[in-house]
Amino acid sequence: MKDWKTFKDKEVAIGLIIIIILGAIALSLLIRREVQHQKNEPTIMEATEAVALSSIQDVTQETTERISREQKKEVSLYGILGSEEYIPCSLTERKQEDGQLKELFEFWDAYKLDAVAELVRLERLQKVSKELEGTDKFYYYGDVDRLGRPSGKGLAVYEDNTYYCGEWKDGLRHGKGMWLEVAIYTEENAEYNLGVIEHSYSGQWSKDLPNGEGQEHFSYDLDLLKQENMKDNKCITNVIGNFKDGYYNGDMYIMTIDSARRSVDWYGTCENGVWKPIQVGSTTDSVWESNEKDSDGNPMFHYLFPQENQNYGIMGLKK
Repeated sequence: MKDWKTFKDKEVAIGLIIIIILGAIALSLLIRREVQHQKNEPTIMEATEAVALSSIQDVTQETTERISREQKKEVSLYGILGSEEYIPCSLTERKQEDGQLKELFEFWDAYKLDAVAELVRLERLQKVSKELEGTDKFYYYGDVDRLGRPSGKGLAVYEDNTYYCGEWKDGLRHGKGMWLEVAIYTEENAEYNLGVIEHSYSGQWSKDLPNGEGQEHFSYDLDLLKQENMKDNKCITNVIGNFKDGYYNGDMYIMTIDSARRSVDWYGTCENGVWKPIQVGSTTDSVWESNEKDSDGNPMFHYLFPQENQNYGIMGLKK
């Protein structure tokens, strides 16, 4: 009996020891997890800093995007309108039943450009363009092929009050057509107002870009055209010649206007957006040459600085 009791006491003791050991292990694991949790869990200060940092990052990103958008605006002989970036656009919707697009197309196709100019300034048509804001899409009215792609004659409406009317092939602008960007100035973008009313290209197209003979044109509100907003007291009104993927390419004829509303004609030769140099006196320079003479009876030249002599072409339509 005594031996059995002794064995029972030993069993209880061993059980207690096991329980104590297991308890110690569990306590150790609990303490370790709590410490780890405290290490990972941010304090109130850390959480506040994280929120502040997130806000700063959001503001920084917004500011960067705004600056990026503003940098696309170019101050030059061309004034300011549109952006340098060419963005291929894809059809988002055919609007064959839209009466106002049909009306605009019919006037444009009949080359009644005064009526076109009035229509694209109507709020109801601007709303159609505004629906596409921030996208690379366009609305379309006109002929299509068996796959539903623009082919034949048609009208496209893009964002930023920009339009194309003319010939298409396989969903791309191809053939003869006119691209038009209309400036709608508001209080928000008034700082960019150099008097530009419209910017357009009319002529030959291939693979969605100006390719072949054509004309780039700028229309101005001359009351807003000030000398301080011009470069070398000049603004381009017309560029006529050949284009390659939106760049000036070949013999080009340029017309400019100055703050006194005096128009001057210039000539030059461009290759893929770079003006070729010619002999001017004892030096070789990249220039535009005019048939007119200066006050001393010497030939008039517009000099192009080497660092600026690149990428000459149509803003928004250069590949």
